[in-house]
Amino acid sequence: ILLVVVALLLAGAFVGYRMYNKPHRDLTNASADFTLSAPELFAGYEADEAAANTKYLDHVIRIKGTIMAVNTDEAGQTSLTLEAGGLMGGVICQLDPALKTAFSEGQEITLNGLCTGMLMDVVLVRCVPV
Repeated sequence: ILLVVVALLLAGAFVGYRMYNKPHRDLTNASADFTLSAPELFAGYEADEAAANTKYLDHVIRIKGTIMAVNTDEAGQTSLTLEAGGLMGGVICQLDPALKTAFSEGQEITLNGLCTGMLMDVVLVRCVPV
């Protein structure tokens, strides 16, 4: 019995290690599950957040919009806020940390990103320009 328990623990440790070190999906050349404008995505979440989560959550979204703000936090993570027509929110695109491209307010842009849902803004992570 002890041998079986040790074998199961080793198998579990191996699976956990592999999952932890799993490489991220390359979004640069990934085909988008959905192609939307920032106002369309925001309106979908504003109308019915639960339905939008069912449809968009953890999917690759190709989003097009106008940059309203460029923000960089203390850790050096850059995020772009796209104009979405909402009074209280927009679409936040957190850029892939490896990306070293400069962006400016008012610029039209198309990005691929993974949708993580809505807080006050719809959030896409690991975004890369396409």
